[in-house]
Amino acid sequence: MNHLVIAVSKDSSLELLRKHADVIVLDKELPPTSLRIYESVYIRSHFSTPALMPQNFRDEIEKLVNLSRLENPRLRFIDNMSTVDEIVAFEDKWNQYEKFSDFMPLTKVLHSTEDASGFTRPIFKKRLSSRGAGVTWDSNEVTGVLGDWIIQESLNIVEEKRVYVINGKVYPVGALRRSMTDEQKTHAVDSCKLSMDETVFAANIAKKTPELDMIGLDIARTADDKLFLIEVNRSPGFGAFEKLTGANLADILYRESV
Repeated sequence: MNHLVIAVSKDSSLELLRKHADVIVLDKELPPTSLRIYESVYIRSHFSTPALMPQNFRDEIEKLVNLSRLENPRLRFIDNMSTVDEIVAFEDKWNQYEKFSDFMPLTKVLHSTEDASGFTRPIFKKRLSSRGAGVTWDSNEVTGVLGDWIIQESLNIVEEKRVYVINGKVYPVGALRRSMTDEQKTHAVDSCKLSMDETVFAANIAKKTPELDMIGLDIARTADDKLFLIEVNRSPGFGAFEKLTGANLADILYRESV
């Protein structure tokens, strides 16, 4: 085993990743002062709560990255990301819209509540958030700096799926997800084989970001049978997917990319 995973906090995928890599969980343990030689480093963060944003662990992450590079100057980084700034920039929902706007519903940076007038049913999302945190249909729940939020057109979703792309290849099975509402967060409920149009749609999205080794695409099919991208997850969880399908996606990640 000569791979390292640096995780900001525990997530459902870490035990699956341990089959291939040593794992350090920064909110649970002090980072070591020395490391052995690793072939690759994978920095994971789910942005689950403000306290667990990777920015809050910048010093610890940078220390481990520097130690790893000291042992192996030719070290490979999964997703070609070795800094907190690179990770945060990709996770920013406005940056994602600028990169993937051809696939996403209309989105704008929120500057005033009047911005909602151009939307049929606006949804407000914090630019840095995940797992349904910082997402609301109620403008009264938008707090803090308005520019830290985006406003997006809600979709009339009939089916939502998490689709995984590993090393540029669309995994043929996706996770059916219960769509988020005011009362509940989204979560996987079943799995199914992807249709041809879903596979092509996901492949075209992945072409926009070939540097990433594994991504989780949240894709929605609307009542008028159109496909939309909701979000691109750089370090997607796949523990629930393994329980649904028996497939450990880390096996593919490490077999083909490192």
